[in-house]
Amino acid sequence: MRFIALLLMALSASPSYALTKVDIFGAEVVINAEDKQPEQVARMTGMEQVLIRATGQTDVASNETIKKAMRNSAQYLSQMSFGESHAQETLRMRFNGAQIRSLLTQAQLPYWPDTRSNILVWLVEEGHYDKNIVWEHSKSQLASGLQAYAKERGLPLTLPIGDFDDITGIATSDLWGSFITPISKASLRYPVDAVLVIKAQPSGLRWALYDQKPSQLTSAPTSPVSGSLSGNSATMSKKLVDQISNYYSAKSAVTVASESSESILTQFISLNNAQDFFQLENALKRLNSVASLDILKIQNNEVTFRIHLLSTQQEFEQEVARIRQLAKVEEPYIEPEVSPEFESQDNTMSVGDAPESAVAVKAEEGVSDSSVQVIKSNEVSTDTVLTNTPDTTLAESSSEDLTTTAPMDAKPSLVYEWVR
Repeated sequence: MRFIALLLMALSASPSYALTKVDIFGAEVVINAEDKQPEQVARMTGMEQVLIRATGQTDVASNETIKKAMRNSAQYLSQMSFGESHAQETLRMRFNGAQIRSLLTQAQLPYWPDTRSNILVWLVEEGHYDKNIVWEHSKSQLASGLQAYAKERGLPLTLPIGDFDDITGIATSDLWGSFITPISKASLRYPVDAVLVIKAQPSGLRWALYDQKPSQLTSAPTSPVSGSLSGNSATMSKKLVDQISNYYSAKSAVTVASESSESILTQFISLNNAQDFFQLENALKRLNSVASLDILKIQNNEVTFRIHLLSTQQEFEQEVARIRQLAKVEEPYIEPEVSPEFESQDNTMSVGDAPESAVAVKAEEGVSDSSVQVIKSNEVSTDTVLTNTPDTTLAESSSEDLTTTAPMDAKPSLVYEWVR
């Protein structure tokens, strides 16, 4: 019981950018003894599966750079072992995430982050005489196919468990008629990011994806993404998973440039303490559009970063928008002035106490002050200086020895507020 309580506390304290983290880089493939080189074929198949999950593109293996890499699939492996599935020998593989992402950069392919929207699936199947809701424990070929193909694509799906609350909370007619209010109420108990309603008949199916949390279906409704399919259960389940996966990968994937082409000044305000700072810094570092961070200034409850991008500013802003603790400040934000002489201020930490500071060295070399970057996140570990003191400001929670401010002539391009 204590373990469960601690687990719930840890989950509630974690940043909630998305509800489900998908295992992108693992694969298990049946070894076909009839192949000329069985293990090599299995490795290539496993690598292709990983690349499809990582990019959201089923035709990723047609890329010329990917083709070359797959011929040397062994160099991308971090673990490999043999297993068994349904009396058949399998090859279990785990590919190196950093190497795969680097490969996608070289191939100029998008990367679909491993934190993905969890989709609640309300499936109603019409038989010869009646209609039935498919629950988690129901025997349904269509539902089994959806779950199997979703796992291959890295698409998180949740089927309702079908307990007393589910059975009494929604009727078949509510789903078949697409009545939003009962669908929203019945879905509220599930921690999901979207709701998918499927109405299946022997001849085909119709589906509607509400890309909203259940609570927003009635409070802030938007038009669903919808479609129809025909064929047998296996064909329809694969096509439907492909269509939903393509939608989310196109929405969330980031194409990483071959090198950092630009950087932007970004200011974050309303950081109450060092814990907020570290949480923010770690969240930014995890973004696929971010190459590195330079800390330019920490003052009061504000921090300014120079953020080096691997992609465009637009893609960076799209990723930041998915961090729920951040809200973009649309109105111009007037930041505290920094004197051109960089005089020490009571609530501002300055760079370098010694006369031979980086600023002085750059000035002697004739480099403009505005181009000087004194502190880089990989050169100074703020972990050893900032303390986790919730009742003090960000600046007050740091040691007097910490240096933070680099010359900044330009105002930040973006300003975000830290919210809880």
